[in-house]
Amino acid sequence: MITFKISRNKNMSQDISAIEKNHDLENDNKIREFWNKKICDHDKLAKKTKETYDFIIVGAGTAGCVLARELIHCIPSINVLVLEAGGPDTYSNGIIKLPCASLKALRINDCDWGYVTQEQRIQSSVDPTKEILKKESPYMRGKVWGGSSTVNAMVYMRGQAKVYNDWAAQGPEYKIWDWDHCLEAFKAVEKNSRKNPDEKFKKFHGFNGLLHVKDSKNDIYDVMSGLIDAAKNLGIPYNDDFNGEKQNGVGTLQSTIQDGKRCSLVDSYLKDAFKKVELHPDSKYNSFGKVTAVDVRSFAHVLNIIWDEKNKEENIAIGVRYFCNGIVREAFIAPKGEVILCGGAINSPQILMLSGIGPKENLEPNNIKVRKELPVGRNLLDHPGCCLVAKSTPNTINHWSNSCEIGIIHKANVEGKIPCKDDFFDENPDMQIIASTYQDGFLDPSTELYRKKHNKFDGIALIPLLNIPSSIGYLELNSNNPFDQPKIYLNFFEKSDDLPRMISSLKLCREILKQPPLSTVYDVKEIGINDEFGQWCTNGDDMSDEDWERFIVNKSFSFHICGTVKMAPESKDGVANHRLQVYGTKNLRVVDASIFPYIPNGNTNAPTAMVAWRASRLIIEDYTGTC
Repeated sequence: MITFKISRNKNMSQDISAIEKNHDLENDNKIREFWNKKICDHDKLAKKTKETYDFIIVGAGTAGCVLARELIHCIPSINVLVLEAGGPDTYSNGIIKLPCASLKALRINDCDWGYVTQEQRIQSSVDPTKEILKKESPYMRGKVWGGSSTVNAMVYMRGQAKVYNDWAAQGPEYKIWDWDHCLEAFKAVEKNSRKNPDEKFKKFHGFNGLLHVKDSKNDIYDVMSGLIDAAKNLGIPYNDDFNGEKQNGVGTLQSTIQDGKRCSLVDSYLKDAFKKVELHPDSKYNSFGKVTAVDVRSFAHVLNIIWDEKNKEENIAIGVRYFCNGIVREAFIAPKGEVILCGGAINSPQILMLSGIGPKENLEPNNIKVRKELPVGRNLLDHPGCCLVAKSTPNTINHWSNSCEIGIIHKANVEGKIPCKDDFFDENPDMQIIASTYQDGFLDPSTELYRKKHNKFDGIALIPLLNIPSSIGYLELNSNNPFDQPKIYLNFFEKSDDLPRMISSLKLCREILKQPPLSTVYDVKEIGINDEFGQWCTNGDDMSDEDWERFIVNKSFSFHICGTVKMAPESKDGVANHRLQVYGTKNLRVVDASIFPYIPNGNTNAPTAMVAWRASRLIIEDYTGTC
């Protein structure tokens, strides 16, 4: 029964009564009409005040949460508006907060943007005369407070120092992004709870930040311990800290968990930002005064940046236009203030392009005035992944696990062969295998077919990720409608060395599954390749490289998009400078994973938080004049 708590005249009451009796599409439209009318009437009658803030942050994801907290606590007497297209993270609290439900959290429709990638044809590296079709597929990104940190697998991984030194090597002014500066930021954000850490561990980790990082609460489970032993049997060295001096080896992953629950950037940073609320009486703010606080507006979809039209010579950002609660609203920045895009590697470039900052060949056909031509949306980087699922002896897995428990980081063989011992000891690895307990509804449809026939089973999943991809994608506007999602071209495996390296890692996964104690004590067997549901090879066991290519292309996925607003010199296809200010504009920065010039060789959540902390120091310097 639908109840309307509004004042009704006789005719409206009759219409609503009809709606309550029939819930068809026509009446749904009537409900929307009543809602729109109520909103519009309210907007006409309400006293309108100009929304003015010192900083407007677009996006309450990882970067937005860190940035809001750092700015409000480090700059006196400011106020901050955070505009988030999704809702609060408590909206789906029961699933989101539980580490064991992390893979289900990825599929909460109300917390996902619902992006879909474009179809792609990939040239075979085995037979260059052939092409493999990769169909369009879902591309999950968090649309909720905390962004993807609220629905991710909680793996805490930074990547290797070399990548950040490569960021810094772009010019003398980029020195502020070298490994030493980035490590300072990583440690400032991190609150690591490892028991009895040695001096080497202390050198690389922070213990006084807000983001809780910990080892597995209950140690690892029997079958996962067996997985480590199986990897060791192949000569893979043990690594007790993937964020330490070396990244290669096998070991347990650290996760962003606190007291048995997910610790997103909302839990760690945004909620701390809310603690600072101050009133500063000032006659220029009427008799009430200015309030120092962070305000978050949920379900606020930013449409475009508002420019100062009085100054035709410069692109000066003065605010943003956004849609919220049925109407279009505007928010403006105070003198010295900034608009800061923290929407992520899809939303931030989309907002820039909708505002006239981007490639001319994409903006003009969509009737958008080009204010500054920049390669926005290019340099799309990601870690393509694939998945092998194996069943195991029943009751060897506790299904309340942290989900992603074990990591195996190694150098791949460029010819697609099983890596050798020298590859395992190479300190510049390019592949990351994440091992997880199997959960119903996982990433592989063949496991669902198996489960339907054999009922519930225990198992593990091995997920190789190409940590240093050669292929680069791009995104572009589909139209000038802000609610129309952009076209996403991942271009996975476009470069000839990417597929063989993924094949190499998948072959290693199969070898690990064949090793004792997995093959003996836990009776581990693959699902979807060497059983009745296998469809990738003729005899159910031997896989040719051509079979592997089809398998990878059909089953590949990704979660680590970045790079689409590249931080680099403008002469080298940069969109933002070393202080993350967008070229050709004023009062406008981008602070999120889209600024990565090169992708970190590890999960991207921790690097995004690091970038936001580093950016906060740059913004504080500029605002206070202390640089």
